[in-house]
Order: sequence, then C-alpha cells, then structure tokens
Amino acid sequence: MLNAPILEVALFKVKSGHERRIPELRAGLRKALEDFPGLLAFYGYLPLERQGVFLDIAEWDSLEHAQAAADAFSSGDPRFQPYMEAIESLTFMGHFRPE
Repeated sequence: MLNAPILEVALFKVKSGHERRIPELRAGLRKALEDFPGLLAFYGYLPLERQGVFLDIAEWDSLEHAQAAADAFSSGDPRFQPYMEAIESLTFMGHFRPE
C-alpha cells in the first residue's frame, strides 16, 4: 500500500509506583511527538492482565519521520525525559507497514 501510515509500536514495563502517572506522562509524550513532522495519531493502551506493562502506538506519514522521533527518544532528547524516567524496560519497539 503506497502512502499508508507507518505504525510505531512500543511495549514496555514501567517502574513500580509510576503506573498511575502514565496518563499524565503520555500527555507530555504526545506533546513532544507533535513537535516532530509526520505524526498522524498516537494511542496509549493500559494493561488488562499484566500490571505495569503498557503499549504505545503512533501512526506516522513515513518511516523517516517515525525514525527521527525514535532516534530523538533513544538519544535522550530532554522533551522525552519524564516518560523515559518512568520506563523500567523496553520489551519491544518497531515499525510496521501494511501488506
């Protein structure tokens, strides 16, 4: 599918005691992501079974734009610092396109 959105998926565990702060922290994350060109949508999911495990999905207009934001996050961009400090471990992070 040409020009289909790129999905960026991140599955992670938060540090104990930070679970209740995730909605507030996600609001800051969303604001930071909006600084990057190409963000189409952002969705945050809460755990139903495994407490402390969360899922974020972002839709981007291109892999290049998705990768630019991911690179900024992983290199310690201060806009992402509050969110990063709440994460204990990243289980999976990757980009996907439709068939």
